[in-house]
Amino acid sequence: MISDSIIINNVKGIIELKAIFNFFDQKVIVVTGKNGVGKTTLVKAFKLISDLQVFQKSASLNSIRSDSNVSFELYGYEPFSFSYNPKLDALDSKQVLPKKEAVIAELPIPYGARFQQFSLVAKHDAEIRINIASSNYQDADELIEFLGKVYLTDKFSNLKVTNIKRQNFYFVLRESDFYIREDHLSSGEFFLIQLFRLITSGSELIIIDELDVSLDAAAQVHLFEAIKPVLDKYNSRLIVMSHSLAFMSTVDDGALYLLEENSHEITLEQRSFGYVKSFLYGFEGYDRYILTEDVVMEGFIEYIINAFSMIPYYQHKTIGVGGWNQLQLIIEKNDTEEIFTDYSNVIGIVDGDAHSEISKKYNGPTKILCSPVEDIEKYIFLNRGTLLSEIELPTYPESENKKKASKAYWKYLTVDKGLTKNRLYQLVIDSLYVNTERLANEIRAFLEKGSIEV
Repeated sequence: MISDSIIINNVKGIIELKAIFNFFDQKVIVVTGKNGVGKTTLVKAFKLISDLQVFQKSASLNSIRSDSNVSFELYGYEPFSFSYNPKLDALDSKQVLPKKEAVIAELPIPYGARFQQFSLVAKHDAEIRINIASSNYQDADELIEFLGKVYLTDKFSNLKVTNIKRQNFYFVLRESDFYIREDHLSSGEFFLIQLFRLITSGSELIIIDELDVSLDAAAQVHLFEAIKPVLDKYNSRLIVMSHSLAFMSTVDDGALYLLEENSHEITLEQRSFGYVKSFLYGFEGYDRYILTEDVVMEGFIEYIINAFSMIPYYQHKTIGVGGWNQLQLIIEKNDTEEIFTDYSNVIGIVDGDAHSEISKKYNGPTKILCSPVEDIEKYIFLNRGTLLSEIELPTYPESENKKKASKAYWKYLTVDKGLTKNRLYQLVIDSLYVNTERLANEIRAFLEKGSIEV
């Protein structure tokens, strides 16, 4: 595991923020949070490494003060810090810092270097023309592959690259030496080229604000998977700020962080996508909320509602939060801040193996119900000999860890063998009907008119 950490004290509205970014197998971390909580300030703090005047250039007066301080512990470097220097009226450091190109922090519009690339390309247009006329260019194979994975198209197959004054410039070559410069592509395509340029620049750590600017939903969905092999090849780490649900929904477990304010304290913690989605968007407008441990349980609950012929009076929303500990956190937040609604209109439902754990740790007013099985995926996996005797066993080597093996088997059934999730849910109901009916009755009481208590 690789870790990078930063502590920000008394900068803009942040009194103290301790942020630790843990890179496990993935080289990408996504940070999200509500507007104004401090995401851009976090990026600017990293920008200090290459520009001491960043806050004076891009922030309001009094963003930094005499007691302002920013400290870093970055992988591969000795700790270093910045404190207020009254002579410069800026944060300054007397310690050895990483080289400017080693840590790149990209600010939002209009300050980010990627937005300055437009004028740079235009400035070198004459040289680009000369290089094209003299065939001084190559196929941009890596960039073609990257853009192809993002957009799922071969429209970039004729993308070329030419080098001018140690700077690569990209263009699409047409017949008779006609060409389309990179800055004349769509804004989303141009931005992705700048992102590729940053990663392949040799930087060890890249921090980008407003990653999803100009990108359509389709590009956002494929970006995470497309960018990982490029980061691996160039041994770079990437921290990005995003509000895009489409992008965040594709992020690996453990790679999504939420920046939030609690009682005037700003914290940065790993959070599940379900937690983030619930916290940021709240799903306002529903009468009742059913919060479940994960998306598998979410589907199971909705299937129970239909299978037991319920006709809910109250408009409801079922949300898979992602892990019982995340479920507990979001329920506790709703208990105090009502991010959904009053606690009496919310219930939580967890797997049997988690119910005992959450019952020990949560003592709030929201009702927590228990699934009829310890774990739906695990139940199907352990009982496949009787429940799915007609399905041949997978040929891949199965993990000795039952949790991992059951998740892989669930994917094998629903993706490789084409079984619907509803069929698997029905198998659980049929084999555990009494316990499932008990849960169904509790859900029915919650969703029917005239009954709030379960």
